[in-house]
Amino acid sequence: MNKKTIISNTILFVVIVAFVMLFSTVFGKENTLIGVTTITAMLMLLERDLTNNPISNTMKLILLNLAIGIAAFLADMNMWLAIPVNFTMMIVISYSLIFNLRNPLYLPFSLQYLFLLASPVGLSDMPLRLLSLIAGAVGIMALQMVVNKNKMAKNSHSKIRAICTSLVAKIEKIKNGEGHEDLDKQIAADISTIRSMIYDKREEDFYLTEEGQNNLNLSASLERINQLLNKVTKDETEHELLNDTIDFLQAAADSLDNKKDVALTEINDSFGRIFRKYKQDDSHSLIVLRMLNNMDFLRDSLVSLKSLEKEHVNIAKKMEQIPTKFQNLSLFQLPRHTRSIKVSYAVRMALGITIGSFLVDYFHLQDGRWMLFTILSVIQPVYELSNRKMRDRIFATLMGAIIVTILFTIFQGHTARSILILIAGYLMSYIKEYRYSTILVTFSAIGAAALITDATEILTINRIIMVISGVVLALIINKWIFPYKMEDSIRDLEDMNRDTIREMLQAVHQKLHGTDGGHEIKNLLIITTMIENRMKLNKQVSEKEDDNIYLAPSAIYELYCWIEKYGVSKEAQLFFSSILQDLRNHLTKGQSLQETVDSLKRELKINPDIEERLIISLLFEITLQLSPAADE
Repeated sequence: MNKKTIISNTILFVVIVAFVMLFSTVFGKENTLIGVTTITAMLMLLERDLTNNPISNTMKLILLNLAIGIAAFLADMNMWLAIPVNFTMMIVISYSLIFNLRNPLYLPFSLQYLFLLASPVGLSDMPLRLLSLIAGAVGIMALQMVVNKNKMAKNSHSKIRAICTSLVAKIEKIKNGEGHEDLDKQIAADISTIRSMIYDKREEDFYLTEEGQNNLNLSASLERINQLLNKVTKDETEHELLNDTIDFLQAAADSLDNKKDVALTEINDSFGRIFRKYKQDDSHSLIVLRMLNNMDFLRDSLVSLKSLEKEHVNIAKKMEQIPTKFQNLSLFQLPRHTRSIKVSYAVRMALGITIGSFLVDYFHLQDGRWMLFTILSVIQPVYELSNRKMRDRIFATLMGAIIVTILFTIFQGHTARSILILIAGYLMSYIKEYRYSTILVTFSAIGAAALITDATEILTINRIIMVISGVVLALIINKWIFPYKMEDSIRDLEDMNRDTIREMLQAVHQKLHGTDGGHEIKNLLIITTMIENRMKLNKQVSEKEDDNIYLAPSAIYELYCWIEKYGVSKEAQLFFSSILQDLRNHLTKGQSLQETVDSLKRELKINPDIEERLIISLLFEITLQLSPAADE
């Protein structure tokens, strides 16, 4: 922990407390918890860029908040009416705000709904409550406009520079025979960050902006250079290429900081020197030729980015129709592997909150809200994570209850106890692990309630009983109602990855015949990166899936860009089409690729055209990545 972290956490804590106090002053104490969930949502949603359609997104947030407020009011009117209302509201929140490939966003909105259930207001106070909910939604978007308005422009250049710097460091390690796994991880993380920003900035969830397309191409060329570096041998020419690559990458990084004219001159001159050097001898290996091709691709993308006029940065050219698979489909039209985790989690959460709320109302359970908070915390999208949270929740509740009982016995005054609660809230910014952060949450919750009732022991016992009850109910639901386990997650991600790669191959086939518009394969490339990131979070992935398949998307995109730039002769189209069809059949039907490998090897030996040989080498690489055993 350094000084900068302490200062930033302290400032953030002060801002949060000030915001909640201001919110409470404006909208009343009965709406203070809406201020808590609003600031939580404001901070959580900063990871997404919602500024591309600010009006539309603001209206969606307002409608969601109003629906939450009205539903909570209706649920308080009658415990029997509450059953369908709670179930429907939790289905809507949970299903719409959990994502297959992104971090979920349901927590602040689900928590807000539970807070409103626990602190109902009468009809006369509803206008102010609804107004506070509208203000919360507007506040979320206001912070977005301040922080994320030019997020891609602010952050993408720094990430590109960081990748270039990491690649230079990697080359030095390669020359010295040293390992570079840490650099590979950092490069992959930076590329992923760039593509996430591009994904958020799309229009109509499909069309990439001009800036986004250039940044995607930059990330793709750098990714391929990174992968090709792993294949460089000790051949004199290939080894000499490493030094030239360092010079080019440094020029590329510098060009991002310089003015347009200077930048364009520098990057063009740097590549021109390298290209002239290798053009004198056309007997270079395919690795050298492909490295030069990706340098040229990187140069083109940098030139295009630097030449982009400011008013065209966020423009998306909508020259092609959105494919059906990218359109918003109804629940029952979606493929099974893209909806199972959403349906599973939404149904389980809706059942848990509905049953828990009914039990609280029917038996008039004192402090029953803690059972609901426990259910929200413990029911997780993946079964194994739920089991871990159950154990951690019980442990944290017991420890938090013991600590608050001891400290509140020692410190009797209202002021002293308030200070203790503030300290617990401040410490939460440093402790990220759920098992221990929940101890502080428990301490704060019991402590805050004890300030009002002055009955710490009773509150502690009630909380423990309610937490255990919530855990038991969550355990039953997780085990028997649409359970979604780690193996289901792995299977679905594998299926999704296979389908996405197959669609990328189809896009290449269409480009081969001049019928592809470009946005589709760019979306697919981003999606494969997101799938890879999600798979890496799975500790079991390395045992079930060959990492080579994750290299295939970038090779396919390189193939696509080559065909787009240089085209393919009519004579070669038939052969390349048949290879692409073999690859798609392998992904769809499990067809063996042994004959495909043999055919590519023969063609690689006899084809005299260097450009076609480069395409063949790319197809050969993709084939082995999809089926490594085919070359054994």
